[in-house]
Amino acid sequence: MAVTPVVDQHSDNVLTRLAERRTQLEALIGAVHDHSFSLADVFARAGDPSVTTLEPDALVCRFVYLVKIAEALPGVGKVRARRVLADHGCGERTRVGDVAVSDRDTLVQALR
Repeated sequence: MAVTPVVDQHSDNVLTRLAERRTQLEALIGAVHDHSFSLADVFARAGDPSVTTLEPDALVCRFVYLVKIAEALPGVGKVRARRVLADHGCGERTRVGDVAVSDRDTLVQALR
């Protein structure tokens, strides 16, 4: 069965947006790794989880996995990041936007 040009164009648009999102996520993780952003900065950019209208920058910060940001922090390795997150009830698939505002400060302090 042949794919119509409309479906093909729609697929190309979706793939382009996904590639842009991946680039934004990698840039954010790289900024944390390069000391440009701290975990507190990422939480601040992500904003309050109860707010639904967001800027694109806030969407990227909410969408990234917390473990990726924690592992990119200077002086925090993969093992320590995963242990601290597990101790605070955050799994590997927890996104920054899923962390409650009340838990953010304790995570920032634990991952210093």
